[in-house]
Amino acid sequence: MNYQESIDYLEGLGQFGIRLGMERIKQLLFVLGHPENQVKTIHVAGTNGKGSVTTMISTILLEAGTRVGKFTSPHLVRINERFQIDRVSISDEVFLDGFLKVKAAADEMIADGFKHPTYFELLFALGMKVFDVCGIDLLVMETGLGGRLDATNVVDHPLACVITSISLDHTEYLGDTIEQIAGEKAGIIKAGVPVIFDASDERAAGIIFEKAAQMHAPAVPVYP
Repeated sequence: MNYQESIDYLEGLGQFGIRLGMERIKQLLFVLGHPENQVKTIHVAGTNGKGSVTTMISTILLEAGTRVGKFTSPHLVRINERFQIDRVSISDEVFLDGFLKVKAAADEMIADGFKHPTYFELLFALGMKVFDVCGIDLLVMETGLGGRLDATNVVDHPLACVITSISLDHTEYLGDTIEQIAGEKAGIIKAGVPVIFDASDERAAGIIFEKAAQMHAPAVPVYP
């Protein structure tokens, strides 16, 4: 399989749509040897500004001399844009090598009776494998959709969590109130891990404060 064939394969998975849940990504990363546990991570969620915040954090880290990876979605032109190291998209060769490893792992889990991973799950696993192999110092990654059941939430011990401003989005998956959506975004908060968040909306901020308290996570509100 060459690079274009790998892209065609991934794009063909779009027909299955969005399927939130953690079972498939956990099994896929298990088969891959848990590359997500080999990389220090900052996790970014929110409705608006995820991409900008992810880029700003990555740039600051890069200027400080850190070899930094960035995982974002969607891409504008080429799928490689989703995976950057020191602000440079990974090459087609690196992409293909990661894809082939991930596809082999997916084929193995399917043979064991698991459902096929989604488009986003395969790309996230590909990113974790590539960033591990390339030896970055720190990864800044944004969620794909929501937070609690997003594939990126499989990372158990990030260095910090960031939640940007929250508004109504993907209501068919996340709920139709600010409070419900904030609850899904706050699902990325981990025990004892600091969470920095946009506190401009009192409804969302209240939910995030509550979740942080439950997780004994230091809460750092930001008031624009």
